[in-house]
Amino acid sequence: MKKANQELNSIFSVAEEMVKNNGEDCFYYDVIDNNFIIAALDGCGGSGSKKYENYSGKTGAYIASRAVCGGIKSWFCESNKDSELPKYIHEALSVCKQHADKAGRIMGSLGKAFPTTASVITGKMDGNKVDATCYWAGDSRCYMLDANGLHQLTADDLDGQDAMSNLSNDGVMTNVINASTSFEVHNKKLSFKSPCILLTATDGCFGYLNSPMEFEYLLTDSLIKAKNLHEWKIALNERMHDVTGDDYTLSVAICGFNDFGEIQGNYKKRNAYVTDTYINQTTDVNAMWEIYKKEYSTYL
Repeated sequence: MKKANQELNSIFSVAEEMVKNNGEDCFYYDVIDNNFIIAALDGCGGSGSKKYENYSGKTGAYIASRAVCGGIKSWFCESNKDSELPKYIHEALSVCKQHADKAGRIMGSLGKAFPTTASVITGKMDGNKVDATCYWAGDSRCYMLDANGLHQLTADDLDGQDAMSNLSNDGVMTNVINASTSFEVHNKKLSFKSPCILLTATDGCFGYLNSPMEFEYLLTDSLIKAKNLHEWKIALNERMHDVTGDDYTLSVAICGFNDFGEIQGNYKKRNAYVTDTYINQTTDVNAMWEIYKKEYSTYL
């Protein structure tokens, strides 16, 4: 990590496939002229289970996450205007349809053509703050982590579910990127005081935990126990691997720290608080959620 106060310090992704070479997640991160992007996408394997011989027998979900991710990359490199992103996504989906065979093998339920979720954050450091824009569709999420805890920035496109209830009640997706029906790519502009950490995540990162509090604990506990940034990446991967039952993708942008020791120092007190108040307690988890969600939902 470079020592550069009030700058983007590091940007990376952690990801793993449940089935080698057939994972339906995808990610992208980059920095261009001091503007950065982090993205995590999750091809929807249920509604996108159709397999296409023209695409080496891969599912529509597998193709969708990669094609849309490519569209996001082209948009960031060529345009980076809010209004232009849906156009790039639709163009990517159009190419998917154009080259798809018409009689692919159907697996599972019939559904949408080339469906995928997406969570994207673009941002730029400006003095002691980060100006950011979130873009999303589906149930992949954008987050911000600061000394006050983890904050969900984007509202899941799920029918009547919040971050806690969706862990036990699998909500119906109400909006998802796809090539057969209309959809919306939401966008939301925000500014944060630095230092902070921005994250985009597919549901494999947080959907198999018992509570949103546990996701924050996973992030900060692995951080403060690591010796350096490389060890934190390894620890994040190991912890998510141990708890998930799905592909997972986490993209991270660290903003406004001088070095790794300062990052750890910023979250050490918060990690101790979450450990004592939520993780090591036997209180009903829903009662704890009612307290935790007040800060967690600040930007919702």
